[in-house]
Amino acid sequence: MRSGPFPGAPVAGFWAALGFLTILPVPEREAERGSATATIFFPWIGLGLGALAALVARMPVDPLVAGSLALATHFFVTGGLHWDGWADVLDATLGPALSREKRVSILADPRIGAHAAVGVALLAVLAVSALARAPFWGIVLGAVTGRWVMVASLRWAPALRSSGAAAGLRAHARPVGAGVGLAAVVALCLVRAVAPGSLAVAFGVGVVVAAAFATFLVRRLGGMNGDAHGAVGLLAETVVWLVAAETTGGTA
Repeated sequence: MRSGPFPGAPVAGFWAALGFLTILPVPEREAERGSATATIFFPWIGLGLGALAALVARMPVDPLVAGSLALATHFFVTGGLHWDGWADVLDATLGPALSREKRVSILADPRIGAHAAVGVALLAVLAVSALARAPFWGIVLGAVTGRWVMVASLRWAPALRSSGAAAGLRAHARPVGAGVGLAAVVALCLVRAVAPGSLAVAFGVGVVVAAAFATFLVRRLGGMNGDAHGAVGLLAETVVWLVAAETTGGTA
């Protein structure tokens, strides 16, 4: 192992990110050592997740079947990590006028309410439709953008609590460092002659929608926890898929 100011940190950070964002087995000792650099690798994990989903979505079967299988694969590999957060924040923020304290208590309630059930169903339908039609680059870009957005919200949104997984990651969130992975994916897309305008529109709409949703959550809850960051990332990912599908007509 090389010596230096952060010996082994890049590799450990990768393992930490992989262990946090997926159910794949990782070396526990390395993952623990890499917590300070984990967020840098979030977009790179998104690259792998997006490529896997895109490959499944290209299966030679009915497009809606392929899209459903792609979402199921994505859900399985991530352990549905952000879907529970999406459900929780919808129940907490879309209900009738409540005090901020009551909304935060609903956020911590594991039970599923009507807003969560409908919201999860709607997002799943939109995701399947998008995966069935989006080009390969759009699916990959969506997965990468969603993970970068999570790093950005960890860094810039106020924390809901001073403890927990999100608080630990927030202290080391590095959206600029994570942006290297995002930039690499954009560069790969351009090398494949993807229209820069399509890239910019898909990414831009995804980030704008995510920022608006994060602002809404902060105003309703007073801050963001892990569920909220996951929900923002999931929404950004799905929006990029949808925009890519609508603007390219499913062409690679």
